[in-house]
Amino acid sequence: MPVRRPLLALTAMLALSACGGDDDEGGDRAAPPPPAQTRPDGDEPLRTQGEPRLETVATGLEAPWEIAFLPDRRALVTERPGRVRLLERNGRLRPEPVAELEVEAFGEAGLLGLAVDPDFADDRFVYLYRTVSDGNEVARYRFDGGHLNDETVILDGIEAGQIHDGGRIHFGPDGLLYVSTGEVGDTELAQDPDSLNGKILRLTGFRGESAQAQVVSLGHRNVQGFDWDARGRLFATEFGPDSDDEVNLIRPGRNYGWPDAQGDEGGDGLEPALVNYEDVIAPSGATFVSQPGSAWTGSFVFANLVGEQVRRVALDGAEPTANVALFEGELGRLRTVVEGPDGALYLLTNNRDGRGEPRPGDDRIVRLVPPAG
Repeated sequence: MPVRRPLLALTAMLALSACGGDDDEGGDRAAPPPPAQTRPDGDEPLRTQGEPRLETVATGLEAPWEIAFLPDRRALVTERPGRVRLLERNGRLRPEPVAELEVEAFGEAGLLGLAVDPDFADDRFVYLYRTVSDGNEVARYRFDGGHLNDETVILDGIEAGQIHDGGRIHFGPDGLLYVSTGEVGDTELAQDPDSLNGKILRLTGFRGESAQAQVVSLGHRNVQGFDWDARGRLFATEFGPDSDDEVNLIRPGRNYGWPDAQGDEGGDGLEPALVNYEDVIAPSGATFVSQPGSAWTGSFVFANLVGEQVRRVALDGAEPTANVALFEGELGRLRTVVEGPDGALYLLTNNRDGRGEPRPGDDRIVRLVPPAG
């Protein structure tokens, strides 16, 4: 496979429409999953008075990494060993994968992020971030006839490693594709202007044969979660080394310090963390609660692996006003949280990724209904 080396453009003029030790996530590959179990949930009321409500939607997954909703309210789910699964509207997890891909699933690597094109109704495009024999890459597929077809690798040249592979991909408010990469245990890559690693990237040309990557920010150890608030500002979670897990407000062209600074440290052109966690929680996938009618509307909510919790951070401008741990220890390791089209939040557990303690039915998709506002 030829390696496409995209132009790296670090610039503050980019228009953004806008966790523990060396082994942050906690091994060995898990055993093949049992047959999927399902639980239809219908169109029941979204809001619950008082406390938030958890309910299991589907079980029997193996190390799920990302969930992304299609315009018809079905969802695609990646499993790190290389499968893409389909969650039907009624909550039924289709037993047969819509794709089985060859990936290098070792350590934290494998099939990771997934994003659905904003023009999906016209082009049927879906994008995946995965590890192959010569590194990490972003590939585009067409979802047609219940399967992913027409593979095109649009970005490669991202180094892969046992740890810190990044892997989250999302479309921004500007309609462009954003990619988070880790420094794969080589700290110098985060500051290397010629490397795609340890960066947040913005891709153009992703509907063609090859995308071009611009560097939005650098100095990242391992970003696994990011999303935009209602004002178009980009926020991201980040793993610290053996402390100083972070939430950052991402400003175009800024340097977030790794390995020269971490947590609340700043100065000399390096950005300090917006929120710093001294205890290791390993923050992963994240979402803003955007739909009205919830007590959590406007909050930044993210999953945690080592911390085994959902964390909710409320903001007044760029000032955190609440920082709350939820459901600690109830679900085990959590890889991501995504706001669904019904206004509920969808969580993926990661107890079968080789580092957790699987429970009956793991891994699972869990629906979280926020309390009413």
